[in-house]
Amino acid sequence: MFDMLKQMKEMKSKIKDFKDSVEQATFFGQDSNNIIKVKISGKGILLDIDISKDYRDQEYIEKIILEAYNNAKVEADKFYDAEIIKITGGMALPFDMKSFL
Repeated sequence: MFDMLKQMKEMKSKIKDFKDSVEQATFFGQDSNNIIKVKISGKGILLDIDISKDYRDQEYIEKIILEAYNNAKVEADKFYDAEIIKITGGMALPFDMKSFL
């Protein structure tokens, strides 16, 4: 019983550290033509957009901003999944940790 409490306390500490690392993390994405580059937080908040000065097609710009953002979000999700596996040792959780972040 005490071992389980100790493990839960350790996991709580690891989750707090994980939450802090997610808040500090940044991820980058770009479209396949390198016209748009975006920076997002570990929580998926768009922090910055860099648009190549050489491109002017508004409709296409909108499309590739979404592409760049989605690429950055994929990187953030990969980071999240890898960190959760480290924290839990691969143990399945009965809830989604993202709701706690």
